[in-house]
Amino acid sequence: MIRVSRRARVAKHLTILATLFSLGLVSLCSKPTVKRAIAGERPTRAKGAVALAAIASDSPEELLPERAPVDVPRDGRPDEPRDLLRDGSLLAFVQAAESANAAANAIDGHEDTAWQGADGAAQWEWKVAFRKPAHVGVLRGVFGDGAATSGIPVAYHWEARAPRAGGCDEDVPFTRIRDAEDAGPAKLASHQAEATRKSWFVDVDACALRMVIDRTNGGPPMIRELAAIESARDVLLDAVATDDGALAGFPAENAIDGSYERRWVGEPGRSKWTLVVRLPQATSIDRIRLVTGFDATAHTRRSNGIGRTYGVSWAPVSYALEASEDGVRFTTLATAPKREDGSSLPLRRRMVHVAYPRPLRAIRLTMYGATGETGEPDLTASPVVREIAAYRSGDRAHVIPSPWILSVNANPAVATHGQRGGEIANDVYFAKFLQMRLASLVPGLKRDDRYARAMGLKGELLDTFRSENDGAALESIESDDEQLDAAILAQSSPPPITVLSGSNDWEYGARTESDTTTGRKRWHWDPLPDALHGGMGQLHRAVKQRVAPMIGFCGGAQILALLEAKPERRDTSESDAQTIDAVLRRTTGRPIRGYASPSAVERAWPGESQEREEIAFDPAERLFWDLAGPSRRHVTRAFPESHADVVRPDAFLPGGPLSRFVVVAQSEFCSDDVVDAGPDDPAFPNPSGKGRCVHMPEVFRAREGRYPLIGAQFHAEQRDFPTAAAGDPPESVADPRLFIAAAYETIVDALIKNSH
Repeated sequence: MIRVSRRARVAKHLTILATLFSLGLVSLCSKPTVKRAIAGERPTRAKGAVALAAIASDSPEELLPERAPVDVPRDGRPDEPRDLLRDGSLLAFVQAAESANAAANAIDGHEDTAWQGADGAAQWEWKVAFRKPAHVGVLRGVFGDGAATSGIPVAYHWEARAPRAGGCDEDVPFTRIRDAEDAGPAKLASHQAEATRKSWFVDVDACALRMVIDRTNGGPPMIRELAAIESARDVLLDAVATDDGALAGFPAENAIDGSYERRWVGEPGRSKWTLVVRLPQATSIDRIRLVTGFDATAHTRRSNGIGRTYGVSWAPVSYALEASEDGVRFTTLATAPKREDGSSLPLRRRMVHVAYPRPLRAIRLTMYGATGETGEPDLTASPVVREIAAYRSGDRAHVIPSPWILSVNANPAVATHGQRGGEIANDVYFAKFLQMRLASLVPGLKRDDRYARAMGLKGELLDTFRSENDGAALESIESDDEQLDAAILAQSSPPPITVLSGSNDWEYGARTESDTTTGRKRWHWDPLPDALHGGMGQLHRAVKQRVAPMIGFCGGAQILALLEAKPERRDTSESDAQTIDAVLRRTTGRPIRGYASPSAVERAWPGESQEREEIAFDPAERLFWDLAGPSRRHVTRAFPESHADVVRPDAFLPGGPLSRFVVVAQSEFCSDDVVDAGPDDPAFPNPSGKGRCVHMPEVFRAREGRYPLIGAQFHAEQRDFPTAAAGDPPESVADPRLFIAAAYETIVDALIKNSH
């Protein structure tokens, strides 16, 4: 394979990006330039922003004038949850210890002003107090001076001052908030880059909030903007729960204590169980959230013994959620969820909306039958209820549950069945990398580490103990499982961050079949039919309707593109072949036929000696803000690559099958084997050698929709290169982590906005 010189390739990338901008294939947006807050430069506030200028900026306790509350509709909840730090009628004062400038800069609604800690301090504190108790669901922050290499907290914790007797008392001490802290790395590397945006899902009552910072990745901390997103308060935390039979050590009150790990477990061997929750006073309720089952699991499919079917272990087989206005007579609010065809929907996390809210004195969950460890009905099993929560109809705040990840093994079960460890080993393999990569972003993953514990360093399955945190933040499902459809994603509360994995050693084909012409059994797979016929095409409605946030890596990105392009009706395998050809091609520009030749393989993997792949990205695109930094870097060589197929760049043109997506990063592939891929996808001369080159989309995202969809041709979810490539700055080793963090924060934006 002939590669292009680095200087020529950078020049070519600049030309490519300019062309993409002119065609509208790369979006342009403005990113504010951060000014050092200590310089005292403050721009004019945007129209509608809540002004939070201190009465005396040099006062240690900056008093905030009382202002009108944030407007909310009188007849319902606001379109988006309220940021408590933007409501001037609620804020009492803001204060910072070891401060170089005004603490209120961190909550003035502008990222181009900031609060900065004093240089050389051993510890820094930033605090805000409320005039009355508030319920906080999410804390969010933007940190640093515009670069990802300084001013970002790496060792810190958040604290809250709880209300007392329904009011706020300054004598109440601060206590740490769970899942809103980080001890930081044992050894901080030079030029260590950290994500500038961070979010913490907390669910706490607070009269004041305090962030305590012990260490940054360089220099004093800089807080550009903070947010405290209000969430609805669970009224069952003050209720009393009883049951008609529980396993010793797992009482009824565990189901309403607001925790995942403490749970109610029914007495084994029964056919019916009842949980009753009695409120201290009649309360009008309009939302009830349930989390059932010990964890997600899977059992071998009955059809041919190949593949695994998703299920929920130790969960009710069916149930009725009931309510009572007098505590005696109950009426049914909802029953166990079903699909349109009447089949059971294995939903662990569910939000039930009460059609006609009325004052209730009691809620009852009546369960019939239970599943066992494999998720199938078992006469000796017990049901598990992780959580029952309810919310007042007068509470206009949104319910904002913590995110969870659904790892989709985007490979055909017939191919993984014959591999070492079979389907389960392959499922664990992909879920393990997500757990390890995302644990720093989703605190619940640090405890929910079952997949990381289930596989050894050489890919071997290990016997692991069960943990009370199993299934709290990560579940796994196979792509050709009939349970994976729009219903299970859309009806989950919240919808999962659905991650489509990379691909194993198989090739796209017009039909799914084995091939031994190469001397060993390999597979062709058509992913476009529904799961009943061995594909995953039933997921295309979820993709087109944007019912859940999705990320696809490498082969998962290709399948995401195929699902977007899939016609509503599938007539023949020939039509699937046409869709594949319209969306995908070889790296060489040739159609996907048979198995790829070695010259078509693009590989740059950590620990190996292949030349790094050079990827040009739009520095104004939010997914790459932290990579770009103040220098506006637009090239990285830090993403692992291993593939022979790519999404066609001409598929994104107006009228094309992927016109609802936009390309925000791309690379080029050069080889003696490269050919023109079509009139809108031509090859061009290799500027530094023989052969020709073609463009390859590396990152694309949905232009619009309820939830973001992101496709990445590379494998950012797996591991980093240990050192920076020639031409990249030292901090580029963190580029995959920063990309994942930016994608996660983009998803958090949507999860908060679409909460209810």
